[in-house]
Amino acid sequence: MNFAEYFDRIAVVYLPERKRRYKSIQRQVKRLGIEERVQWFKGLRFKEAGQFPKASVRGCVMSNYEILRQAAHDNVKRVLLFQEDCVLSQRLICQEENILRELDKQPWDFAYFGCQAYSGDEAKSNKVALDATPNQFFSRVGVRQNIRRTHFWACQGSAIPKLVEFMEASFERTKGHPDCGPTYFDGYMNEIRYRNPKLITLAAVPNLGWPLSSMSNLNPGRLDGIPGVSPALHVLRGTKNFCLETSDFLRYSLITNDRQTTS
Repeated sequence: MNFAEYFDRIAVVYLPERKRRYKSIQRQVKRLGIEERVQWFKGLRFKEAGQFPKASVRGCVMSNYEILRQAAHDNVKRVLLFQEDCVLSQRLICQEENILRELDKQPWDFAYFGCQAYSGDEAKSNKVALDATPNQFFSRVGVRQNIRRTHFWACQGSAIPKLVEFMEASFERTKGHPDCGPTYFDGYMNEIRYRNPKLITLAAVPNLGWPLSSMSNLNPGRLDGIPGVSPALHVLRGTKNFCLETSDFLRYSLITNDRQTTS
C-alpha cells in the first residue's frame, strides 16, 4: 500500500511566484512517488479581504475550499492535501506502508500528517506537544484541542461534504460571528471539530512533515519588509531548511520498512 493507491485524490496548493517553495514541493512529491497522481492547484489571489482577516487569508481559504468542494461534488472517498511549503520526513518515506496500514485499520475523519498544537484558540497561545501513542504513528486529537498548520493533512468520507457545507455557511456571515464567520483555514478545521464532537481527528506524533522555513504569505514578519534585511533572512532560512532536512534524513534513512518507531 502506498499514498498513490490509498488516496483517491491528491492535491497541492501552490503559488508559482514562490519559486523556492514550488521547487521544494516538486521534490517532495517525487520522493513520495506520487508525481503522476498530483493535481496542482494554483492558489487563488484576492485584492480585497472581504469579511476575512486579510486578502491573503481569503486566498488560502478559498483555494482549499475549491479543492474540497470539487472532491465533494465528485464523491471522492479520500483526499490528501499539501501546501507548497510542506517538507516530508524521511520517516514517512521509509515507513509509508506501515503508516498507511495503521491509518486504514482505524476510523478517522481528519488526519494530520503534520501539525502544531496550541494551548488555546487565541493567536498568542503557547505551543504544546501532543502525546505520542506507544508503538503507533498517530494519536487521537481531543475535541477541544487547538491545532494549526494544515500543510499536510487528509479527510475522508462524509467529513468532506460536511466541511464544505460548514465553510459555505460561514461565507454568508460576518467576521467574528458566533456561529463562525470567515476566518483562517486552521480556524475552520478547529471550529468544525468543536461543533461536531463525533468527528475523529488523528495527528502524527512526531510529525511526518513540517513547513519549509520561508516568508509567510499570511503573516509575514516585520523584518521581511526591510530591503537590507530580507536577503539575509532568505539565506538563514535556506540554511535552516538544509540542516533540518539533513538531520531528519540521517536519523531515519536506516529504518527498514518493517519497523515502526515513535522516537
